[in-house]
Amino acid sequence: MKYLKHILVFCLLFAALTSTAETIRVNIFSQSKIKTLVFTTEEGKYSLVADNRMLMRLKKNAIIYFTIVGKAISVWDQDEHLGIFNELYLTASSRKSIFKVEPAVPSLKARTYDGDLKVTAVNGNLKIENYVDVNDYLSGVVESEAGPRAPYEYYKTQAIISRTYLYEKIWREGVDKYTLMDDVSHQVYLNRSHRNNIIRQAVAHTTDLIIVDSTNNPITAVFHSNSGGQTANSEDVWLSPTPYLKSVIDTFSISQHNYIWRDTVSTERWIKYLTANGIKINSAKARTDNMTYSPTSRDRCYRYMADTIPLKKIRTDFGFKSAWFSIKPKPGGRVLEFTGYGYGHGVGLSQEGAMEMARRNYSFLDIINFYYQGVQVVNIHNIEKKND
Repeated sequence: MKYLKHILVFCLLFAALTSTAETIRVNIFSQSKIKTLVFTTEEGKYSLVADNRMLMRLKKNAIIYFTIVGKAISVWDQDEHLGIFNELYLTASSRKSIFKVEPAVPSLKARTYDGDLKVTAVNGNLKIENYVDVNDYLSGVVESEAGPRAPYEYYKTQAIISRTYLYEKIWREGVDKYTLMDDVSHQVYLNRSHRNNIIRQAVAHTTDLIIVDSTNNPITAVFHSNSGGQTANSEDVWLSPTPYLKSVIDTFSISQHNYIWRDTVSTERWIKYLTANGIKINSAKARTDNMTYSPTSRDRCYRYMADTIPLKKIRTDFGFKSAWFSIKPKPGGRVLEFTGYGYGHGVGLSQEGAMEMARRNYSFLDIINFYYQGVQVVNIHNIEKKND
């Protein structure tokens, strides 16, 4: 009964999403405190709606300026002040409409997007939301995450993973409550897809495909840049074990761009760090022992005698690219060299490994089933139909 209830809830949420023409909302420039924003119509036409009132229609190359004024927003076009408002919508006249947004205060790089835009004032800053078709959003995510030169089969893989991530978030939080950010806290979404046409083709080719676990629920489709040759168990990073996020030996990631990294730390800083975090170093032998470290595979903790420190904590505290590394002293012993493997948390799919699999003619199904254990790729409508 609990299983059927979960499926029913997910299907209702999916139905609610699709009933709005599969439009989702994403906070863009989500990590910046924007005071002034410049909007430009790149293609098509837009309508500017201010506090539920049609203000004006914008043709191609029209420019609108938004600036925070207290708890409201001052709006200008190229000729005059249009007023002060609380909530503004820029709605596209067709699917081919494209807009550009460029923060002026602070000055940030311009971005272009499909769909509509909503601008509101929140805590003295502009909150900027892109209302966008799911496939347009996913195309932007795939290009932002994978770049414009990856293999086609990898683009299909990333599209399915990103779609699964989206629907799992909606399933977990509710269609009326979920919020998507445009950075690594969710999925990177820096622009509309425009640098390689096959990305949109890959997203369209995989429309409605998601990854589900053994209970037909969308998986948490986590991924990272490079595994270093072995992915991590979910419980080694986030404490909670997940059946489909188990460590696998990943030779496809070896020798890729982010396979190996190096850093240095002074011996004194390292010894002080270990001591401050519970490692007992009360002899010359203990000091010498902790100047070398050479694990043969991924592990959860750094260990000395009965004392441990989570490796993910060491990674965070020192800003390392991964939590899998070895240590050896450089000549003279005052500096330690850290040689690390991989880039990212290491759980789930390795992007560089998956790209290498695609280059070796593995299919998107091969890639997904290699990195996620005991899962299936299904059409989301089939889940809905099966449980009607």
